[in-house]
Amino acid sequence: MLSKQENKVMEKIYRECKEKDALLISPSDLKTIVGDSTISETQLDKIVGDLSTDGYFDLVYSDRRGEKVYCISLLEKGKGYFRNKIVMKRNLVYRIMLSASLALFSFIIGLILRKIF
Repeated sequence: MLSKQENKVMEKIYRECKEKDALLISPSDLKTIVGDSTISETQLDKIVGDLSTDGYFDLVYSDRRGEKVYCISLLEKGKGYFRNKIVMKRNLVYRIMLSASLALFSFIIGLILRKIF
């Protein structure tokens, strides 16, 4: 499960990459797109590296006029990022509803047992 900052970065990378095969972006541009002022460039570099290690995208570091640039291409796990997010929300709602209904059921059974005994 991704952290809040990793989710923000992955969402922005997905939105930028979904029409293209590859994305060429500098860390400062990515930081601007993400819009989170609390993320430093070193944290952003770690987050991008971690997402690449997790298999969301293929990452190649490049150099453009002395500036570090990320060359990112989404892998299958990265292409299914939003679908996975939707499935996780659906499972969470299902578990909450199941827990609530089981709690209600046990409460009713408890009331019935008190009336009997």
